[in-house]
Amino acid sequence: MTMRFALAALAALMLTTPVASETLVDAYGLGNHKPVPEEWTKIDEELSIRARIVKGKKGSLAPVVQAGQTLTLDLAFYVQPGAKDRPIRLTCSVFFYDARGEGSDEVLTDEPCYEGRLHDGLEQFQPLDLNFRFKPRASDPKGTSAVVVRVKDTVIGDGVALAPTYNWQGGR
Repeated sequence: MTMRFALAALAALMLTTPVASETLVDAYGLGNHKPVPEEWTKIDEELSIRARIVKGKKGSLAPVVQAGQTLTLDLAFYVQPGAKDRPIRLTCSVFFYDARGEGSDEVLTDEPCYEGRLHDGLEQFQPLDLNFRFKPRASDPKGTSAVVVRVKDTVIGDGVALAPTYNWQGGR
C-alpha cells in the first residue's frame, strides 16, 4: 500500500512541476540565433540529404542576407559506400519560418525532385532536380529565418525534414 501511495505522490509532483519546453524559435534557431545555412541528415542508413541556402544559383553559403539578394535552396543526396543500388524517387515540399517563428503556407507540396538510381549519388553529392530560388521581402522581420524542406523517398515511404537558416538583414 505504501508503494502505491509513493507512486501516486510522485505522479502528482510530476504533474505540478513546470516542464521546460523549447519554443519554435529555439527549436529552429530563429530570431537572434546564429544562422546555419547548411544541414545534412539521413533518410536511412544509406541515403543522406543535404540542404543549403546559397547566394544566386550555385554560389557560396548565405548565412547573412542583405536586401535585394536572390537565394537558392540547393539540395543534394549522398549515398554511403556499400549501399545496394535500387530505384529512388524523391519528392520535395517547402515552406518558411520567419524570425518570429511564424510559418508560411507550403510554397511547394510533394513536388517531384529526383528520379533515378540510388547509386547516382554513390560517394558523391547528386543535385536534386529542384530549382527553388527566393528573395526575402522587406516586410519580413529582421533576424534568422528558416527554409523548411521535406524530402521523401516514395520508393521506401520514408523522408526527412531539414531547416537551413539565414540571417535576414533587410527586414523590419
